[in-house]
Amino acid sequence: MTAPADRSCPSWCKQPADHLFVEPTGPGDYHISEFTVIDLPQIPGLRDTTAIQVAVEQYVTATTIHQPMIAIGLGPDGADNEALTPDEVDALTAALTRAVTQVRTVQTHPNRTNHDPI
Repeated sequence: MTAPADRSCPSWCKQPADHLFVEPTGPGDYHISEFTVIDLPQIPGLRDTTAIQVAVEQYVTATTIHQPMIAIGLGPDGADNEALTPDEVDALTAALTRAVTQVRTVQTHPNRTNHDPI
């Protein structure tokens, strides 16, 4: 027999304590915390003004507490967000850091072309 899921909030959850309303045979509920919204300015010809929302979500049912996921979505309301595990976010962060380093290295060497080895 499985026990009901713990209704206490993790430290990162920004909702009121005991906010979960998980029915024994019904749908689950979420712990959610919006961490930040990053406003991105318009770049003519590339994108309109937009925002990236970063939040943590954890799905809880009456019998299971799923692992927390980091959700990244376009727009201030996080519509069409993509939920990633912490390990996936680490991998994405490493890839983005390498890309930024690559771009900044090339920018600091204006005589290089995109085809020159780095």
